[in-house]
Amino acid sequence: MIHIAFAFNFNIQRSVIEVGEELPIIERGYIPLLRLLLRYGARADLFLSGFSTLTIRRMRPDVLDTIRENLGGAFELGTYTYTHPIPQLLLPAEMSRQIRRGLEIDRKEFAIDPAGFLPSEMAYTYQMLRVLQSEGLRWVIVLANFLSAALGSEAGGELYTSYTARTRDVRMTVVPAAYELPGLPARFFKLMMKGQLPVEEAIDGVRRFAAEHADALLLFKRDGETIFIDAYNSGFSGTEAVFERFVSGLADIADVRFLTIGEFIRSHPPQREVMLDDFLGNTRIETFTEGEAAEAWLLTQRVRKRILEAEQAHPGSGEVQRAWEHLLLSHNSDGRIGYWHSKWNPGEHKVAPSRRAFVIDNLREALRVLGAPE
Repeated sequence: MIHIAFAFNFNIQRSVIEVGEELPIIERGYIPLLRLLLRYGARADLFLSGFSTLTIRRMRPDVLDTIRENLGGAFELGTYTYTHPIPQLLLPAEMSRQIRRGLEIDRKEFAIDPAGFLPSEMAYTYQMLRVLQSEGLRWVIVLANFLSAALGSEAGGELYTSYTARTRDVRMTVVPAAYELPGLPARFFKLMMKGQLPVEEAIDGVRRFAAEHADALLLFKRDGETIFIDAYNSGFSGTEAVFERFVSGLADIADVRFLTIGEFIRSHPPQREVMLDDFLGNTRIETFTEGEAAEAWLLTQRVRKRILEAEQAHPGSGEVQRAWEHLLLSHNSDGRIGYWHSKWNPGEHKVAPSRRAFVIDNLREALRVLGAPE
């Protein structure tokens, strides 16, 4: 028996999509994703950025209704910040506001207190953990390779389970997401969704995983936009059919049990502790600070300095709060991409002009609100 969980992160602010043109992501991405999960009895943890939730509410509120109706059954809800920032670029005060604003929207829209967190770009930092702990979050998803490297030879055959992670004075439960399966290339799920890996080979990889890791957690982490965005980026028209064949194929495996991450942690509480250091995640800081990203990064440093000065001089003022909101909106990583520094998919990422302008415009508006020169 193995336990299969899905973690889908929803970041509707996709770099290649112009601001205001997100409806196809919902209609050709989110809706078929949720429909197929429900059709085949798969369970999933959903992590919606607060901005994504508000955008879906404005464009297709029925999608939020579907999620609400299935919470506690097919779906559990985690939290995913407000605007999908890169944790390493944030000051502690910025990270706190990102988490709190995201949780505020989660609670208002879904009437629940999420227990789990999925970090943007799978980053892991001490400051992030401190904020999560202070806000009552209880577990975090990490990359399996990151956890394996920390465990070293101590991992043995028990990597794919829950652990207590210790980072300085903070302890929190972590669960690993798998990007690799036995006999398959790294990032096999993305390759499969782009029509570059047969579904049958992916299912065979799951069977081999089950044979090697009895009673383990096989956690698939994917973008909630996968059906739409993988078709958009690759030109492959069969992403929805591929996902359906994959989920139905998993459901047909006799020794598979679908469950949510919370269910797994409750039935398999952490038995071991691991020391984890800060981890940059899927790319390097230079992705968001150099080249085409430099303008936004330099302006960000000016804005945050001005906000902190204004907050000290006028704590709680309306102008300061509005400036903070603009800074949070500007944090969105997809509008900040320069050159993509990643071993998995290095190179240029297309950033829609309005997506990049959204970041710059919010930074300039923060300065304007505070009466500072641009």
